[in-house]
Amino acid sequence: MSKLVEDVIAQSEPTFPYDGPFEEPDQPPTAGEAIVRLSTSTSSLEIGSSVTCDLRIESNNEEVESYTLVISFDASVLEVVDADLTQTGTQINLTDDFFETQTNSVDNTSGTIQISAFASGTPQSVNRNVAQITFRAKRTGTSVVSVNRSASEVINDEDTDILASTTSLNLTVTGVSEQEEEQQEEEQLPVSGISDTLATLGGILSGLLMLYVGIKSFIERKKGEEIEI
Repeated sequence: MSKLVEDVIAQSEPTFPYDGPFEEPDQPPTAGEAIVRLSTSTSSLEIGSSVTCDLRIESNNEEVESYTLVISFDASVLEVVDADLTQTGTQINLTDDFFETQTNSVDNTSGTIQISAFASGTPQSVNRNVAQITFRAKRTGTSVVSVNRSASEVINDEDTDILASTTSLNLTVTGVSEQEEEQQEEEQLPVSGISDTLATLGGILSGLLMLYVGIKSFIERKKGEEIEI
């Protein structure tokens, strides 16, 4: 056995006595594993109130060429507030001017948001918010707002999907806000007013009818007295 081979074997075998246990060295974070995060200042809201969520991409020093993100939510609990009333359909607010928008659409029936964009200039690393989503509460309940990992991607300058993980939010809707209560009361006032008016008219008509019957009876009685005379 050559001296070189003996040195390699000696370096690969543990030195005895071995005190153990064996601890694997810390692994540095893998470069290029992008993360898409959802965050908000509150996770609880009332029926009729709104909350805004930030959508953030962290590319971990990888240069991003484009991205496609699909976000889902419970459409029976929440609805997306349209960020651009001048456009057809419902959109969210894309806040990063570095990317050119390709797709920005919301389906409030199925509870799906789809956005896609590409770098307007030279691809660069991303570590910032790229969009905002404003939700309005429809009814009590809890909705998970999540980025669909299997339908989403973050593409680097080598046309490789570097999206490694995503985060989600739980938004809980409880009760009715004061603003919503006031609005409901205002909507009910005309109905209540009509009912009161009808009741008043009914009373007046009933009184007039009784007066008419009384007058008619009086006239007929007077006629009977005149005939007897």
